[in-house]
Amino acid sequence: MNDQVAEVKLHTDIVSIIGERIELKKAGRNYKANCPFHGENTPSFMVSPELQIFKCFGCAEAGDVFTFLEKFEGMDFPEALKYLADRAGIKLQKLINSQTSEKEKIIEINTQALRFYNYVLLNQEIGKKALDYLIKERGLTKSTIEEFQLGYSPEDLTLINNFLITKKKFTPSDLEKAGVGIAKGPNIFDRFLGRVIFPLFDHRNNPIGFAGRILPWANQDMAKYINSPETPVYHKSSVLYGLNLTRSLIKKKKVAIIVEGELDAISSYQAGIKNVVAIKGSALTEDQVRLLSRFAQKFILALDADLAGDAAARRGLTIAGNLGVEVKIAKLTSSKDPDEAARNDLENYKKDLIHAVGVWDYLIDSVFARFDANSGVGKSKISKELSPILAGIEDKIVQAHYSNIVAGKLGVPLQAVNEEVEKVTRSEVATQIIETQKPKIKERRELLEDRFLSLAFESDPKIILANLDIIISPFNKKLVEEYKNFVSKNTKFDISTFSKNLPPELFQGFSKLILDGESDEHELGLVMKELKMLITKEKLKSLATEMRKFEAENQSQKLAEAQSEFNKLTKTLYNTEK
Repeated sequence: MNDQVAEVKLHTDIVSIIGERIELKKAGRNYKANCPFHGENTPSFMVSPELQIFKCFGCAEAGDVFTFLEKFEGMDFPEALKYLADRAGIKLQKLINSQTSEKEKIIEINTQALRFYNYVLLNQEIGKKALDYLIKERGLTKSTIEEFQLGYSPEDLTLINNFLITKKKFTPSDLEKAGVGIAKGPNIFDRFLGRVIFPLFDHRNNPIGFAGRILPWANQDMAKYINSPETPVYHKSSVLYGLNLTRSLIKKKKVAIIVEGELDAISSYQAGIKNVVAIKGSALTEDQVRLLSRFAQKFILALDADLAGDAAARRGLTIAGNLGVEVKIAKLTSSKDPDEAARNDLENYKKDLIHAVGVWDYLIDSVFARFDANSGVGKSKISKELSPILAGIEDKIVQAHYSNIVAGKLGVPLQAVNEEVEKVTRSEVATQIIETQKPKIKERRELLEDRFLSLAFESDPKIILANLDIIISPFNKKLVEEYKNFVSKNTKFDISTFSKNLPPELFQGFSKLILDGESDEHELGLVMKELKMLITKEKLKSLATEMRKFEAENQSQKLAEAQSEFNKLTKTLYNTEK
């Protein structure tokens, strides 16, 4: 297993893998970018082609190419290994991993179930009534149904059992683990019996689950929609319906239209609004925001719900806004939902999307529309609704802008609004159970020493051996000792080979030095100069203490020697500064 991992890493370039997913810019020997794992405007995410690692100096995420794929794509380690091996043309030995086998089996069951449901809908008499409903009543074309791979689960239980169990050799237990079947005594029943099937895919086009919708002639006491239960491959909070088909279009348009249900997304797509995805309900989750923000930095939400009155929806919108995504809300003016708008009033639907308003403006206007801003009771209700919204805006300039708008609409002093927002902020801080310990702040001396080594390893490592006297921190002394040992045994210094031979406890610190950003050609000399000046000043300070001691003890000989040394160092410092 370790040999396979090493071989795959050897044939993989981390810069290429990351560069396909986010925009990297050259920064000296490294590459930099805005971190994909937290919102930022100034790049602090660094990638080293020599060490084949990445590190963000803003949120501290770090690792190798496997770590990146696990974090960015949501892959587990075996998935990342297989993906990279396939890219490199390396045939892997069969992995013995029960969790991976279970995931692969669930995806295979979903694939076969998907084919079955789709075949029944499009090709069997038993599915004709459901197909007619989708085409005649819901306005879908056959090509759209095929593209989204819709299906129908027949009410005849023997059909799916014959296909998945008798023909494909899955067990009832397998179907239950995948969420397709429900065990009742010795029998297994199709969870989606009698429903139109909407297959759910991850953004890499793996079928991970299903949504089933009842038909008009079915028992209306049943739930209108049911979804697959949570499984090792399906997590409701991470799914964006349609993203497997629309992600390239979203990336091209740089805008994602977000709707609430599968038919909202499908009808919009069929009508030509193809940069669309659907969520379940009105609340965007953090996982969904982070996933979708890889493809677009602007979201337009066209949802049915009153977002201002939905706390979960507000949280999702706040997360998106604070991650640097531009969020707008489209109010549908002539239809109850995007499905109806796309089928019956496309031009107005497009206008509504174009005239979408900023999320904070929308939320503020929505709250004011629900309460009387002229009454004391109304003002109180507006304050309770809007104070948490304002407190959730991380950008203080944006927060101040909207606090001022709220104060104006309420006819109260800005200070009153700010005090209510501050109450919410203090309350949130007070309820945090775990306090994070502040990292130790390095002194200027140690920071300069780190920078000297970073620059020296980048431009001329031999200069380190000529300036060993300026290295005093325990970690850096150990690192320099490793460097001395390396160059004593190797005629040529190679940073990649050197890093691979470092003890694990030194590698992390060394990688931070190497990823410490770009420099200009004069910086190394300036850092060395300031380091030497600091060392001289520290010696002068120590000598001054000794001289006071010698003077108090009447040790004239030692005092004279100390004064002579003090004068020499003062002259050295003067020349260095000059």
